[in-house]
Parts: sequence; structure tokens; C-alpha cells
Amino acid sequence: MLALLVLVGIVAAVFVVRSLDADTLRAQQEQRTTDALATAREALLAFAAANDDRPGSFPCPDVNNDGRSTLGTEYAGGECTAYIGRLPWALLRIPELRDGSGETLWYALSRSFRSAGPVNETVGMVNPDTSAALSIIDRPDEVVAIVFAPGPALAGQQRDGPQRLLPPNYLDGVNATPTSAFSAAPRSATFNDRLLAVTRADAIALAERRVAREVVKALDRYFVVHKFLPAPGAFDNVQCVDDGTTAGCNPVPGMLAGRIPANIVDPIYAYGALNSSTADRLLRGDGIVRGPSDTLNPATEPTWFQLQRWREHVVYIVSPACVGPPANGVDGCPSGDLNLQNALGSSVPNARFIILMSGIAAGQARATPTDKVELTNYLEGSALAAVNELRAGTVPAGGNVVVPGGTVAVGFAKK
Repeated sequence: MLALLVLVGIVAAVFVVRSLDADTLRAQQEQRTTDALATAREALLAFAAANDDRPGSFPCPDVNNDGRSTLGTEYAGGECTAYIGRLPWALLRIPELRDGSGETLWYALSRSFRSAGPVNETVGMVNPDTSAALSIIDRPDEVVAIVFAPGPALAGQQRDGPQRLLPPNYLDGVNATPTSAFSAAPRSATFNDRLLAVTRADAIALAERRVAREVVKALDRYFVVHKFLPAPGAFDNVQCVDDGTTAGCNPVPGMLAGRIPANIVDPIYAYGALNSSTADRLLRGDGIVRGPSDTLNPATEPTWFQLQRWREHVVYIVSPACVGPPANGVDGCPSGDLNLQNALGSSVPNARFIILMSGIAAGQARATPTDKVELTNYLEGSALAAVNELRAGTVPAGGNVVVPGGTVAVGFAKK
């Protein structure tokens, strides 16, 4: 009897150990999947932030399982070959990520956020007014991109030879066919996909930060060359919007807030530029991007800042101490008199200029030139109040520009 009890105890102990081992293995697999999805998402966001053709846009999915996204295979003529495929891990400069079952990751992309070759009007625009076509069932957000961990093969899925390139052999349910609505349903006998999304809000906030940095660099370069900053273009000037040559988007003396002026080759008395240096070209629109684009003619070959209509979404505020030619010809702006403050409490004192980004329109209309010259369609709250004062040439009390939480804003003081 004692021997029997000992035997039963041993069997029970073995069962418990195996159960614990199985639970540990499942947890490790789940963590590997979670880590792979998070790494892929971060790599996609990094690509979009650094994209020199179209900041905020994402690579076309890999269709031949080589980890790349290349002209003639994954994209041609401004279009992706497919909008669902594998993650182009080699292009993203990350390892070939695998989920807990050992499968490589899949990837779906909203067509409007594609990066499909050199910047041109046929590819479309990525800016705060760009809508995303994807969604996840029962979730409210517009989705730009989705990364999938397919998990182990389910009944009927074949993953050998040519079958390895077909989404239905890896993705389940509505995820298996090109669609705009995807599922994050619980795991079952017929569904084991795990997914992680990049929302439109994620992508636009990242692109805005990139654009703000580029504008700050351009204005700083302009100041280094000329020892003063240009006056803003008028917000109600229709020639400062859309993607044309903006020949009439001129600086307006006396105005302290508006859009980045495009035509700044006017004489010095108009608070424009002294010559057509690289610093000036950057602001005209054939730049605010590094590399060979600096040599383009803005009248005929504008690049992403103009074609992607980012000028519409940048509000430029300049200190009255820094705008216009200096009296001594040396440095008219040893210190600015603007103070950037926001709802989170961070502050930039004595700023020479401040850049505000418009963000995604929430009940704001930006469809027509008439819409686009209304400041209320771009800013709200304390930022709107401050900019309205500055447009009239008046600095708010204490020089304070208070920005609502969530607004991408950059203040630039003397280095």
C-alpha cells in the first residue's frame, strides 16, 4: 500500500512539473511574440520619422520574403505591389524578427501612407490632413500600419514552397485577405493572430516633430547667414497654401505670427533675404530637407516641404527683437523675448522664434483655400489666443505663448 502511494505521488509530481514547464514555455513564447511586435512597430516609426521623401510615410510590404522593399518588386509607379505582405526587416535595419512559434512577421499598410519612390504629386501627401484607411474591429482609431505575428499553422494552412508567400496560409479570418478592417480576436481553434498597430495619431505626431526640427534648423541657418529672421507670411494669404510655387507668399513686416514665408528674395526693407543662399532656398521650399535637393529650383522642382503641404501646418512666431535687419549689422537678436510654455510645464525662455504644428483636425475644416486661411482651423485654446495677438504685432503679456497639451511645439533660444 505504501509503495502504491509513493508511486501515485511520483506520477502527480511529474505531472505538476510538466504542467509548470508547459506554462513556462507558453509564457516565454508569448513574451517573444510581444517583443518582436514591439520592435517591429518601433522600427516602422523610426523609418517614417527619418523618411526624406515623405516624412511620416511607411515602406511597402515585402512580397517575396527577402526582407526588402525595392523598386520594381515591392513598388512601381508610385504604388505598392501589395498592401499586405511580410515586414521588410532588412530595409528597416533590424534582425529578421520571429514570433514565439518561429514564424516571421507580416505587415499591412494604409495606401495613403505609402513610401513608394521619389517625392511627386502622383504618390500623394502625408501631413496632418491625411486619412488612414485601416482599422481594427471594435477599436475607434484610424490605423496606418499593422504588424502581425501569425503563430503556428492552423488546420488547412500550408507553409511550404510557393505557399509561403500567401497571406491566408499565415493570417486568419478577415486578416487573411487584403481588407481595410482587421481583427484582434481572442485566440481560438480557428484564429491565433497577434497584432500591434500604428495609429494615424502616432504617425502624424512623429512626422510633426520631424518637420518642426527641420524648420528650426532652416531658420537657425537663415539667422546665421543674415543676423535676423524673416517676418512671417500672412496666414490669410492663399498663395501660402497648397503645393504650388507660392510666388506671392511674402514676409509681412510688422507681423509676428503666420506661415513660413516662401518668397523671401525681396529687398532687405521687406524683411526678406539678402541673396539666394542655401539658407534662403531652404525656407522657399526646395529644402528643409538635407542632401542634393538643396540645389533644386523651387519654381519648378519643389520637394517634400512644399509638395506635402507642410507649410500649411506650421505656425511661425518670431520675436520682435529678432525680426528684420539689425541696426548694427552684426546681431540684432542677442536674446528673444518670447517664452514657450505648455500644459506639461516645460518652458523655453527668451526664444528667438517658436514653431507650432497644427495637429490633426478635430472638427476643423481644411479642404479648400478658404478653409486654409482661417487660423481657427489649425489652432485652438491658448495657442490660438496668443497667435491672434502676435498676428497683429502685439506680444502677449510677459511674452508667454502657452500651448495646450498635445500640441507639437518648439522654441529656439540663442545657443
